[in-house]
Amino acid sequence: GGRARRLTFMGGNAAVVGWHEGRIVFASDAGRPVRHDIWLHTVDLEGNEPQALALGPAQAASWGEGGLVIGRNTGDPARWKRYRGGTAGEIWVDEGETGEFQKLIELPGNLANPMWIGGRIFFLSDHEGVGNLYSCTPDGHDLREHTEHREFYARNATTDGRRIAYHAGADLYVYDPV
Repeated sequence: GGRARRLTFMGGNAAVVGWHEGRIVFASDAGRPVRHDIWLHTVDLEGNEPQALALGPAQAASWGEGGLVIGRNTGDPARWKRYRGGTAGEIWVDEGETGEFQKLIELPGNLANPMWIGGRIFFLSDHEGVGNLYSCTPDGHDLREHTEHREFYARNATTDGRRIAYHAGADLYVYDPV
């Protein structure tokens, strides 16, 4: 509770991505030469100087037992349904956090909201027509569809590290992978 307190004064667009090592992770285009050139940063709860993460352009990040997964161009797929062009969302994985990223999976669609939970990476994709929740192993194998929405896209998926919350249409959902 209590009053909200501003932690950053960077200008530009910013969106909270999650938490890592007790710090807030956020995506921002502040200080970048063009709008939508979004990079990840962290800031502590005291509002000290934010720190840029050396991950290159990214809008999403999730740390798991086996490493780090990031999303590039991973805005909401429902904003441009079934987009297949050059700026479609991609997910990149760094197993073991060595600094070496590999593209997670090749799908003919727009990918978003990567979440590393247990031994799988969950994400949203509209490669089968309507945005749904999918997962695969960190090496991009064993693709599974977890939801079957046919009218409204699954959107804005997020995790507490165990379950996934998202919405489709006007309904809220919680998916428990266990």
